[in-house]
Amino acid sequence: MSLPSSSRVASSHPSFNRWCLLLGALLYITAAWFGVGHYSEDEFHQVLLVSEHLLGHVDAPALAQEYHLQWRSMVQPLLGAGAMEVCEALGITDPFQLTFVLRLLTAMLALWVTHGFIRSVQAILEVENKQAFTLLSYFLWFIPVLQIRFTGEAWSGLLFLRGLGMLIDPREQKAWAIGAWFGAAVIFRPAAALLPMGVVLWMLLVQHASWKRVAQLVAPAASILVIGGAIDSFIYGHPVSTLWNYTIAGLTGQEADRFTSLPWYQYALFTVKHAVVPIGVLIILAFATLLLLRPKHALIWTIGPFLLVHSMVAVKEVRFLFPLASLIPWLLIAAWEALQKRWPTMMARTIWLRVLFAISVVNAAALLTGITTPAGNGKIKLAQAIQDRFGSDPVHIDYLGSERQWIPPFYLSPKRTERFTDRIIVDPAVNGPVHLVIANQSLDLDRVANLERMATATPPWTDRFLRWYGLEDGHDPLVLYHVTTQTIGH
Repeated sequence: MSLPSSSRVASSHPSFNRWCLLLGALLYITAAWFGVGHYSEDEFHQVLLVSEHLLGHVDAPALAQEYHLQWRSMVQPLLGAGAMEVCEALGITDPFQLTFVLRLLTAMLALWVTHGFIRSVQAILEVENKQAFTLLSYFLWFIPVLQIRFTGEAWSGLLFLRGLGMLIDPREQKAWAIGAWFGAAVIFRPAAALLPMGVVLWMLLVQHASWKRVAQLVAPAASILVIGGAIDSFIYGHPVSTLWNYTIAGLTGQEADRFTSLPWYQYALFTVKHAVVPIGVLIILAFATLLLLRPKHALIWTIGPFLLVHSMVAVKEVRFLFPLASLIPWLLIAAWEALQKRWPTMMARTIWLRVLFAISVVNAAALLTGITTPAGNGKIKLAQAIQDRFGSDPVHIDYLGSERQWIPPFYLSPKRTERFTDRIIVDPAVNGPVHLVIANQSLDLDRVANLERMATATPPWTDRFLRWYGLEDGHDPLVLYHVTTQTIGH
């Protein structure tokens, strides 16, 4: 793949692009509204809780070990703290409204970056594929679901995408800005450094760019990292390089102790399962197609090193792939164009329209489910139901299950009490008048006459799809109950 000439840059179908941007904005806002909670524990403990600490609402001993070991950059928590401080100055103190603002902030960044990236990539696509690329960029189901999360994975992917879009767009050949975006991506997630590193390799080995050109990107990236280090040093109170600490922890296996070791091919399995089977298979086939037919394509050199290094590391989580999400639409279209060029007659057959229609139906179902379902296991949605009904009143919560059901104090009244148990025993003298129970739906506590079902973690209209698609994990939503009598046993 070569960089486009300025004569090819004019964006096609501007009206279509604007309508997609408008519909995409509505979709992202919807996803931000319903996406209560956090996808992973790191989203809360490494970002939101640290933001609360910077605001003086949480003491340092309550923070995760990564804070005390100084592994994580303070830039994103500082950004979160700033946004929440502005909200509090405007009278917004509700934790669910504060986190909605953070998701909305991420959605705004995602829409701006995606719109610009579409314009850049459209310049190097065949005319008949430009609209398809636009549709995929906004409406491929997992993109709006992931791009509203206030996480390092989401922000690093978006910041890198901004730099990459500028790199392939001759109208925006500002090396200092491209390098700055790449550096910012690394601050938000150190492992994202593999993405600009892949781009640099592509520039040197495929584009035969000069070392001067590469240095023009690396210098501003390094400057941004120095600024990030200065911010970290100021917050921690002494000179520190969280990037260095994080890298050493990763290389020496310190962070791996908390995780299960998985095989090298696990990310392929993650992709097939979590992207929804037909779409996940399509993504893997698209990468293989591009690797075989266009091995010099920028995406191969960008995604390839990232996947290779992550596959070699024993610790693997599906969220480690999230920075790649915004590149998938381009990957799919690039692979399609490679097939069209290699076998034009076969790829022109109408059967492919039927296949694409079937995949589009699956994507629509996954999109509807994804944007209307709370993040993670939905426990924070139950916390919202507790607040809506009882406000700041004292409540007692019995958790009938694992620690994954535990709701952090940030979302609940400070007057609450709680315990993990396998038996519901009411003691008004200890538990108070408001006694709540959180349990998995499979326990079938609805049959207990003295328990009133208050809320379910996932919406009823998505339960059927999630239960069908649970594969080996199954789908067993959390349910919130209110104890309605003074004596009960289970």
